[in-house]
Amino acid sequence: MLDKFTEKLIQNAMSSYMPKLKEMSSDRVAELADMKAKVRTNPDEVELWFDREITKAQTMNFDDILKKIT
Repeated sequence: MLDKFTEKLIQNAMSSYMPKLKEMSSDRVAELADMKAKVRTNPDEVELWFDREITKAQTMNFDDILKKIT
């Protein structure tokens, strides 16, 4: 019985958060495609972008990520 309840709870959570996660994924894909296009034309901008992304990854705050989703 607890398994069914847990399964239903997870399904409800996924259906609530899935559109936001898909939107975030789509935005990220567009950002990466944009940077890929700039690799040859504007390498300095791409390098700065990578530096910012590395800094974000080093200081990742999971509470902030959850706030973006909800």
